[in-house]
Amino acid sequence: MSPDADVSASDAPKARRSEASVPEKRGRRRNPGGKLGIFITCVTVFLSLFHLYTSAFGLLPAMQQRSFHITFVLFLIFLLYPATNRSRIDRPTLIDWLCAMAAAACSFYIFLMYKEIAQRAGMHTSWELYLGTTMLVLVFEAARRVLGYPLPLFCSFFLLFAYYGRSMPPLFRHFGLSIPRIIEELYLTTDGLFGLVAGVSATYIFLFILFGAFLSSTGTSMFFNDFAMALTGHKKGGPAKIAVVSSALMGTISGSTSANVATTGAFTIPLMKKIGYPAYYAGAVEAAASTGGQIMPPVLGSAAFILADSIGVPYIRVVSASLVPALLYFWGIWCCLSLEASKLNLRGLDKSTLPTVSGVLLQNGYKSLPLFVIIYFLVRGYNPLYSACWGIGTCVVLSFIRREDRLNLKTLIATLEDGSKSALSVAVACTLVGVVIGMMGATGIALRIGDTILSYTAGRLMPTLVMTMGIALLLGMGMPTTASYVMASAVAAPALILIGCKALDVHLFVFFFAVLSSVTPPVCVGAYTAAGIAGASPNKTAFVALKMALSGFIVPFVFIYSPELLLPNVQNWFTFIQSLITALVGVFILSTAIEGYLLDAMSLPERVLAFGAALGMIVPGWKSDLSGLFILGLLYAVARRRIARSSGSQPSGLK
Repeated sequence: MSPDADVSASDAPKARRSEASVPEKRGRRRNPGGKLGIFITCVTVFLSLFHLYTSAFGLLPAMQQRSFHITFVLFLIFLLYPATNRSRIDRPTLIDWLCAMAAAACSFYIFLMYKEIAQRAGMHTSWELYLGTTMLVLVFEAARRVLGYPLPLFCSFFLLFAYYGRSMPPLFRHFGLSIPRIIEELYLTTDGLFGLVAGVSATYIFLFILFGAFLSSTGTSMFFNDFAMALTGHKKGGPAKIAVVSSALMGTISGSTSANVATTGAFTIPLMKKIGYPAYYAGAVEAAASTGGQIMPPVLGSAAFILADSIGVPYIRVVSASLVPALLYFWGIWCCLSLEASKLNLRGLDKSTLPTVSGVLLQNGYKSLPLFVIIYFLVRGYNPLYSACWGIGTCVVLSFIRREDRLNLKTLIATLEDGSKSALSVAVACTLVGVVIGMMGATGIALRIGDTILSYTAGRLMPTLVMTMGIALLLGMGMPTTASYVMASAVAAPALILIGCKALDVHLFVFFFAVLSSVTPPVCVGAYTAAGIAGASPNKTAFVALKMALSGFIVPFVFIYSPELLLPNVQNWFTFIQSLITALVGVFILSTAIEGYLLDAMSLPERVLAFGAALGMIVPGWKSDLSGLFILGLLYAVARRRIARSSGSQPSGLK
């Protein structure tokens, strides 16, 4: 076996880890043993079985489904996540137990009393105000333990904004909400903590995270890694391209950037460093590629389910809309890698040491069947919950084909436990974001912000898009994608819809930039995770990852100006193909500007010219398209002439 194969094999256990093992969190997570460990396992398995049962046989009424889900989420968070870095890591403290039981009791009260609460039509008791206040405080604390300070601090501003409305500047002034009114809105209605976002967490998100846990436990992630190695390992800069392909494939089952980095980066980063890529560059490639996993169908990031519910479209429509933009994003990274490999004259891995595509497919190709099962049911019009149930069932059946992948009782329990633990970080973020949504709805500030944006941009499309992008990136700093998407879409999306953009296009635009915040400095969780694996400078890794993902910042503008690139908008396939070719060429030109290389090193004026041509191809029209192609041809001719004048070195093309 080759040394390269040894790298892959030694890291196989790491690559098998599911999202469960790498939740996007700030604090440490306890892993208690003994009787407490058995108790935690029982609770997590019960939570997974509850979601499987309700998705297969029918959901509970909205308030009951959400409150039951949140009851167990908060209970587990206080037991599994220490309050501070100095807290006990081996077992929960008395304070942890008190917080866990209090939070569970406050949420379970809604589960028991939801009919009576609904019949009272807004009337509340003093007892419910105490319960609501307690739960609100505990939700903030749970989010702080799991996600750190940024999201709780941001959401607390909306509480202050709601209460001090009369003291706000004229632009944001409103009548102000009393404390009882705030608690009632957040605790006793479906507009706050138990709102739409929490509802998506209690249904789609949980089940698809559980689906990812089943795929990982049956070795699907290793199949993706082996397939990527067989497909691209021998090409120029092969290990970097393995990272792109494997991250794209892992993105089909994992909606977490950090989980994607950890599962694929465990073996791709060492391989990239082995053939000559600097450590920071290897980490940056993995971070940029793994970020794209959240926009890769059929299982996109958690926010995609919220997107579908928010605008009332079938999830399969969101999936089909994201396909071309996702491919353009990965095409941009692929071009950058090919140009960088040519510039550094890096070779691929020895083909004789790599598996063959046919061999990988024949041996393990069946492991991808659950993905096709989900796609089949989604296309046939079934809801995502029912589709995910069939996907999980298919995983269980297929696991019996090979002994080493077989799900016995022990591994089945471990998978159910991992699925529940993986969902905690997303679930608490969805619950806390309900504060923002509830307060924006109660004060009516969302539409006023949209009007303000339009007043500054005078209703022009490009300035409005740029301002929306800035809001999404700003809100995404240090926050989960789900939270940043929900807040950015509530604040900025109405302005774009008012000037005539389609709701799906707008929300996909916001979703893209919420995802890209994972590699946008100064706070970029995905890049920092990759830097830790690579042993590189976090900041240097982050800025190079940002450069690698730059095409992703252009693609959303492209599909807003050329909506026919989104498959649900296609009316003329000739126009679609023309737009797709233009977009592919534009992304390639942008990559040459980013890397400063086209057959040979480019001068600064040439890079500026290429960058301008790439930006010009955003605007649809044959004039801008021909101009971009002309500039590309001109740059190519200049590079060929420069090479001909040199010492006779042969140009290296895109491979």
